[in-house]
Amino acid sequence: MAKKEPLVNTSEFDIGDYVEAPAFANFEHSFKGIIEKIYEHALLVMITENDPADDATVVEYNRRAITRMSETKILVKTENPAPRELPEEETTDEKPEETN
Repeated sequence: MAKKEPLVNTSEFDIGDYVEAPAFANFEHSFKGIIEKIYEHALLVMITENDPADDATVVEYNRRAITRMSETKILVKTENPAPRELPEEETTDEKPEETN
């Protein structure tokens, strides 16, 4: 059974951040790209810069790769991060009790 995505982004990453990820699987060198989607412990990265030796792999992966958050470094934070929702226990939308 597939797990649901987290409802709230609690990581240091935001969609649109420019990151560097290490080589894995068929990649021989690290690569750089932009975060497209955030999962619980991983990121979907659109590859924008890679070593020419990895061109065939990048095309095979359709210019996208899933990387571990723990192994990915932020190079440039996005200027327009998506708004983060507060967890329910931290919201203060409660109405005061009415007294007559």
